[in-house]
Amino acid sequence: MNSLLTSFVRLIIYCVLMFLCTLPMEADFKVGQAFENNSIEFAQQSLLFISVLVGFMALAYKNNFKTFMSILALFILMHLIREFDAWFDKYLGGWFPFVLGVAAILLTILIKNFKLFLEQLKTLSHTLGFGILLISLANLHVFTRIYGKPSNWDNIMGDNYLYSVERISEEAVELIAYMMILIAVVELFIFVKKESNNVAA
Repeated sequence: MNSLLTSFVRLIIYCVLMFLCTLPMEADFKVGQAFENNSIEFAQQSLLFISVLVGFMALAYKNNFKTFMSILALFILMHLIREFDAWFDKYLGGWFPFVLGVAAILLTILIKNFKLFLEQLKTLSHTLGFGILLISLANLHVFTRIYGKPSNWDNIMGDNYLYSVERISEEAVELIAYMMILIAVVELFIFVKKESNNVAA
């Protein structure tokens, strides 16, 4: 009974989060243009920022998954830097060196703790959060890239092609993927926190 109630509560929360995704979409649809600093872009950056924070928060607890969570947080941080590309280009001369720096730290941690990472991955691969994470990454890095191909939009709109329609639509799909990543990180955080309580006990 408790598991059914928990699942129902999760469903309600997920529905609310997906509804929240529609708010920046509607705001940009009303404007009718896709700017670098639009509502969807801000929402994407916010979701990634929160995901990074939650990932690093897991390191504050005594648990057996610090290697995985630190790598995951750094991996999401790379996406966050990429989403702030315009800011990095304007004030710091480019975003790519910073992504490389984070990637170097990530790879260093992974190489030094590779066996430990695999052990943690094996355990976490059976969790709800990990499953959601895989789906969200597939959505972000496969579906959205194919969905946003210019040729698709050229074919469907022909001479009436509008870049703003293509961009807002693709950014909206990315926003959903980022929301799913946040959900996955929170679910993993909850699992890790529960495990930390068991370790402490």
